[in-house]
Amino acid sequence: MRLQTEADVNHQRLEQAKRLGADIMFSPTDIDPVEAILELIAGVGVDCCLETSGAASARSAAIRATKTWGTACFVGEGGEVKINVSPELLRKQMTVIGSWTFSITGQSECACFVASKGIDVGQVYTHRWSPDQAEEAFRLFDRGVGGKGVFLL
Repeated sequence: MRLQTEADVNHQRLEQAKRLGADIMFSPTDIDPVEAILELIAGVGVDCCLETSGAASARSAAIRATKTWGTACFVGEGGEVKINVSPELLRKQMTVIGSWTFSITGQSECACFVASKGIDVGQVYTHRWSPDQAEEAFRLFDRGVGGKGVFLL
């Protein structure tokens, strides 16, 4: 069974995830994310976990929620994480990777996937700005308001 799960402290983003097809949404301020995930999948852990916030607690949760031989990927900036190496990495034989950006090949593969599946990426954006609205856009971004934004020329 493949479930798409979204955890976010921003309830607007959780609603956006629901509209985009996430099966399960929750806020880690309301419940323990690792316990919630493990309860959903009989304590096994997830195959893959993508951590995008950069928060130390989220990074730690990503590692703890990933199953043996699974992969956790850190994308979000910032956030120091402490890892209990033996039980959380070595014994689980998991892979932890960091990603700043896609390679050109990865971007091409992603674009081909989106095109072949007919995915409407416009749904991802909750805000659209023109370049002359940059100050307002960055003010919202700094406050963590909304979902994703895009500048349109």
